[in-house]
Amino acid sequence: MNQPGSSIKLRMKNGNAYHIQLCVEPETNHTPEFLRAQLENGMAGLSSQSRWQRFASPINTLSKEQLDYLSNIDGINHMAWCASLLQEGKERGIAIARYVKLPDEFGVAEFAITVMDAYQGQGIGYELIKKLVESASANRLNTLRGHVAPGNRRMLNLCKQCGASIQTEGHSSVVVEIDIKNG
Repeated sequence: MNQPGSSIKLRMKNGNAYHIQLCVEPETNHTPEFLRAQLENGMAGLSSQSRWQRFASPINTLSKEQLDYLSNIDGINHMAWCASLLQEGKERGIAIARYVKLPDEFGVAEFAITVMDAYQGQGIGYELIKKLVESASANRLNTLRGHVAPGNRRMLNLCKQCGASIQTEGHSSVVVEIDIKNG
C-alpha cells in the first residue's frame, strides 16, 4: 500500500491533473473531519440524478449519522480512496470510492463509487476502482459487491471493464460482483 502522505498524480481524459490518495491517512491533512467537510461540499456537486443513483433516495444532504459512518475509516474493514484537485491553492474532492466489509459474509465487502457530475466520464472512477481492488486484495477480501441503479450506464460499464459479474435484482437494482485475485 502507499506510504502515509503519498498520493498518485494522474490526468483526466481531458488532460486536467488530479490525484488519488487515501481519504483518511495519518500524518496528512486527510483526517476524518477533513473528509466530513469534503463529503458535505461534494453533495453540492452532485445532480439530483447522481444523488439518486448513489443513494437510491432523493437525498440532498448527509445526516450527522451518515457523515459519521462515511468518515469512520479503518483502512481494513472500511476503506476509502479520494480523488481531488487543487483549486485556488485548496484541495477539492471530486470523487470517492469505498468498500465496507460485510460482517456476515466472509471475504465480501460492499463497494460504491461517486464522481461529481462535472468530472464524470474522465477515467477517474476507473482509477479509483483499481485502488479499491488493490486494497481489497491486500486485505484478503474475495469479492467486492455493489448495488447499481439499472439506468446508471457509466457505472455498469465501469464494472464490466473490471470483469464484474452482473445480475439484475428486480427493477430497482443491479448487483455487480468483482472477483478479487489475492496473491
